[in-house]
Amino acid sequence: MEKIASSISAANSAVVGVNAVVISKGQQVTLEKSTIASIEIGVEVNNQLLSDLSQFIHCVQEQSNKFPEIAELMAFKDSQFQFKGCE
Repeated sequence: MEKIASSISAANSAVVGVNAVVISKGQQVTLEKSTIASIEIGVEVNNQLLSDLSQFIHCVQEQSNKFPEIAELMAFKDSQFQFKGCE
């Protein structure tokens, strides 16, 4: 039976994957002429969504950078326990 323990290398790999996500703020949409309210609102929603998505990804990346340190603390705690196999 394998012991269950924290993996610092798995945490580091996860962070590398999260930090590899890149999103540009994209191209902002502009409208030259329109009197259709739903199209005007759609333009506003699109432009705000791109900005919000970029901010969200940045926040997730900042939080994920804490994972390796947390994994180290958990691995240290794991090392304090003695694992016994089933008999």
